[in-house]
Amino acid sequence: MFSSDNLDSAVVPKLAATIILVRDSSNGIEVLITKRNSKASFLGGFWVFPGGGVEAEDAGDTTLDTLKNAAARETREEAGLIVNTNDLLYVSQWITPPGPPKRYDTHFFIVPATEDVVDIDGHEVVDAEWVTAASAIELHENGQIEMMPPTLLSFMGIQSCERVDDVVARYQNKPPFSISPKPCFAGDQLVMLYPGDTGFDVGEPAEAALMHRCLHVNGTWQYINTIGFEL
Repeated sequence: MFSSDNLDSAVVPKLAATIILVRDSSNGIEVLITKRNSKASFLGGFWVFPGGGVEAEDAGDTTLDTLKNAAARETREEAGLIVNTNDLLYVSQWITPPGPPKRYDTHFFIVPATEDVVDIDGHEVVDAEWVTAASAIELHENGQIEMMPPTLLSFMGIQSCERVDDVVARYQNKPPFSISPKPCFAGDQLVMLYPGDTGFDVGEPAEAALMHRCLHVNGTWQYINTIGFEL
């Protein structure tokens, strides 16, 4: 994933987009999450939202249109679900930090699902589940599923909503945020520093009063937010 001797490697991030599909259920809001093929060159075996890199066929009048087209196409290809790009709400932007051989400038959108029968492609995606945010977070904390921080924190942002209407209202009125993490090490522990963290500008992971970061602990990510950052 990351090591202390490859954080300076320069790989240009590829533009990408992903969709957080939500639906109401008797258990509360459920979100579609998919498992990437373990043989994939990027995040193999990890659980992610449907999405992928922007292709030439996705070109739209604006960059935002292009991103929405890419997100919709990838969701159709990976999960067999059709979404209306006009309904997509822009949530966040996450840029893979230097280190991995592949980097992405990924834009996250959220949308109510109009259909929920998932037909995975069986190649890039090998499994899919509708899960509540609380369940997904617990499964990750227990080491049962692998997720990266953008996925985990997206679930945390949804967790406070009770119905899909609440999700729509929340993200219609909330400007998207952008995070380009700064990876560093506290001893052998990988730390992802986010804007607002005292150590962000200098890449220093020492504990401080203002912390906004993820810690990699025993294969899982732990989010620390003492600055009141709104996901």
